[in-house]
Amino acid sequence: MNEVEEIVRRQDRDRYLSTFFAPDAKRPHILALYAFNAEILRVRDTVSETGLGLIRLQWWRDTIAGIYAGNATPAFSVAEALARAIAEGQLPQQALLDLVTAHEFDLFHDRMPDLTALEAYMGEAYSRLIMMAAMILDRDAATKASECAGLAGVAQGLALVMCDPRHRDPFLPDGMTVAEAVGHAENRLAQAMTLRPGLPRSVLPAFLPLSLTGLYLKKIAAAPDRPLAVSPLRRQLTMWRTARRWG
Repeated sequence: MNEVEEIVRRQDRDRYLSTFFAPDAKRPHILALYAFNAEILRVRDTVSETGLGLIRLQWWRDTIAGIYAGNATPAFSVAEALARAIAEGQLPQQALLDLVTAHEFDLFHDRMPDLTALEAYMGEAYSRLIMMAAMILDRDAATKASECAGLAGVAQGLALVMCDPRHRDPFLPDGMTVAEAVGHAENRLAQAMTLRPGLPRSVLPAFLPLSLTGLYLKKIAAAPDRPLAVSPLRRQLTMWRTARRWG
């Protein structure tokens, strides 16, 4: 197991499991995208000051800009693998930059101003990740997945930011309760699932982590004051069954 794969396995188990359903030739590139995302998410938990976090995020923005400019990629395994994934999926530079910028919000203690801003954040931080994974899997077919990816990312993102009560408050606009946030995520999930049968089979592995979103939302609704606890085996079985059902 190389360093990039180990980062995803350790920091993003759900997406890691989903990569086993991707074609062998595509899997390293999807792992690179997910490792990049994991490194961005990790910034919040590894810096002692907001300014240091902003510096790390700016390093990634500069690295991404350098890749597209044809400059030498920094000698960091995730950056090198991301450069290959960008070429494989012809990933749009702005989507990657917007994902980095969206996570600047994670470094501050400001509350999300309203539902519109919350959905915009989820779109940039989560929906675009799904869409880029779909582009790596099948660049042409991915154009048919954009609407589903948009809805799915909002549902998945809300579930993930609410998993830990210690970190969820800034993401909920004033007046929005956990129950209301869960309800909104469930609505977006239901809308995404109505579109799922129309997705090309080639891009389905990009959507497989969504198979756990409904389970997470039910757990959060049942015990909103406790960190989410779902056994690794149950998560793995749920994704495996979903992959078989989606065929």
